[in-house]
Amino acid sequence: MVEEIAFVVMAAGIGSRYRGEKQLETFGKENLTIAEYNMQHAIAAGFRQFYFVINDKFAEIFHGRLKNFLPSNCKFGLVYQKKEESLTKFCNREKPWGTGHAIMCCERAVRCNFCVTNADDLYGHDAILRMAEFLQSTERTSQTFANVAYALAETLSENGTVSRGIISADENSYLTSIGETHGLDMAACDAATFSKNSPVSMNLWGFTPEIFKLLQSGWQSFRQNISDVANDEFGLSDFINSVVKEGKCKVKILNTSSRWHGITYRTDKELIEKILSE
Repeated sequence: MVEEIAFVVMAAGIGSRYRGEKQLETFGKENLTIAEYNMQHAIAAGFRQFYFVINDKFAEIFHGRLKNFLPSNCKFGLVYQKKEESLTKFCNREKPWGTGHAIMCCERAVRCNFCVTNADDLYGHDAILRMAEFLQSTERTSQTFANVAYALAETLSENGTVSRGIISADENSYLTSIGETHGLDMAACDAATFSKNSPVSMNLWGFTPEIFKLLQSGWQSFRQNISDVANDEFGLSDFINSVVKEGKCKVKILNTSSRWHGITYRTDKELIEKILSE
């Protein structure tokens, strides 16, 4: 059994549809950020290392919150998502380079099996527990990773369309493909070829340190094929899809009894506030 497992939070993204720093907004009766509610479940599940991938301009705020929030038997670190100035010398790029790039930036900090989460997604206790169990039972040198999947219909917003990574898996619950699909709402699902119960990824991934070698190789390929320096992103789902198809790794799809809740639009805040105030 693996002794140490780490909890990584991607918090460097820019919420253009939310219009605000939702990674730092607090909710509910405990007045915590969404990531901190997830971290409560993570601590209960056995995680003792926590890393936030952030924009360096928010370092002081995140450091203060983590220092005050985490118990003394946990450690934390901040990882700055690199701006890659060598790629943007002729372009004013504001947004980070994508979720795959964010995880790649963790290589020097994270030495053990780890899970990946979004700062603005509430995953639920069972989902985080299932991931902890996978990470604790997987060797550090394994190239089998994991993803906790949710039913598509349970991840849609009443306030606008969303993008989701639609998962296909084999009879043994191993990923065969994942494809990012945009403009999804109930009406779009009714007209699409996949069902409302189709499994989707909400970026609750489980990795061993073996992922970093794959990410470095994928990033080099991405760099050589950038067509739009202002907007192209090295996305985690697209990257995983490619390395699975190339046979370089396997991904176990984990089921959960948890319900997912998240924020895409500012008008989604009311529901989150209600759920976290109960």
